[in-house]
Amino acid sequence: MLVAVVVVILIGCTVPFAVIRFNQLSLGRSLCEEARRQFDAARSTRRGVMSVFLSEVARTLGTSHPAVTALEAAVATASQAGGRVEAGAAEHAVTDATRAVAGVLHGVDGSGAPEAAGGATADVTAADGSAAPDGLRGPAGRGGSWAADLYAQLEGHETHISAAVRHHNASVRSYLRRRRGLLSLPLRGAFRPLPLIGYEPSTVVPSPVEGALSPDAEEYRPGRVAEDL
Repeated sequence: MLVAVVVVILIGCTVPFAVIRFNQLSLGRSLCEEARRQFDAARSTRRGVMSVFLSEVARTLGTSHPAVTALEAAVATASQAGGRVEAGAAEHAVTDATRAVAGVLHGVDGSGAPEAAGGATADVTAADGSAAPDGLRGPAGRGGSWAADLYAQLEGHETHISAAVRHHNASVRSYLRRRRGLLSLPLRGAFRPLPLIGYEPSTVVPSPVEGALSPDAEEYRPGRVAEDL
């Protein structure tokens, strides 16, 4: 009889904490799903701008240029990636390929070094073999250019993607941490583990964007995965 009373008391004390943990896990999973939707929305938005950017750089550099074909392949792979890990890696490849194309337009290689000998900026040659106009010699060319504006937009969308990845992965870590708790043991069947988005910081140096704030500017706010909050 005493044992039964003790069991009832323990169950009565445990149930409220189990309900609280259930609500915490449910909220955490919802936050992860919302963050995933934000990531997908940011990917979709960048893809819309990317199609126009691809057309412009193909017209400027030529459809057979290695940087252009690499970007087209990266975009095609990203459009077919569905899982969190696959989508993150694919979007990372798109970011690298985009910056590589911008580096060609700006006259630098992926490490940020000038392509032309002697440190001079290399001119971009149009697809027909003629010299490209000043506005297409780089993303920060004189007077601006259509390619420069598109590249600036793509860098902005990369910031949105990175912010969504940070938000998603932080939410997933919090969710998994609660799921590992002792009170979550009977609930683990209903709350499956969620993977992180595998979006790593790009190692390709971005070409300068006219009007963009430098990290030491007072108005600057970090937004990419590689930057510390």
